[in-house]
Amino acid sequence: MDQAVSFYQTLTGVSFTLLGIWFGVMQFAHGRWRSDPELHRSTLHIALHFFLPGLAGLGSLLSGSTDGGLIWRIVFAVSGLLGLIESLSFFRAPGGPVALPGRILRAADPLLYTFMIVAVFLPPGVFGLRPLQLEGITTGLLFTLGLCYVWLAFAERPSEEGSSELRA
Repeated sequence: MDQAVSFYQTLTGVSFTLLGIWFGVMQFAHGRWRSDPELHRSTLHIALHFFLPGLAGLGSLLSGSTDGGLIWRIVFAVSGLLGLIESLSFFRAPGGPVALPGRILRAADPLLYTFMIVAVFLPPGVFGLRPLQLEGITTGLLFTLGLCYVWLAFAERPSEEGSSELRA
């Protein structure tokens, strides 16, 4: 079995599984993540870190191609564009992160989604990798950022005024 196919099968399954778990956790309203508008906005952003890599992985699997493939390129371009729009909106949203880890994550999002779009148009062999391998690195990093956002969400400590100190 092709390593890219194996990677995207795993990424897709794990992404959609964690998306479902994340929605379940948020249903129980951990902290103020459902009642506070700024924190609720963060929960939706975190959900996209599981949905978009899962969607992109599904597109790569459905395309049946690991090198050329118009389908996976369209799916990755659209996913990257949606992620870029969301991450720029999230970056500019009020009530941004106070702690350094949250600020770093917020700044990395648009860069990774931009690379996700750019990698669609790169010819094979750039950096010595196939296009789907470049996309795999990017989607894997986006997925990992989502896990970091979740960690920050659960590590949140309320400040004395009742607002969060570690906003993701």
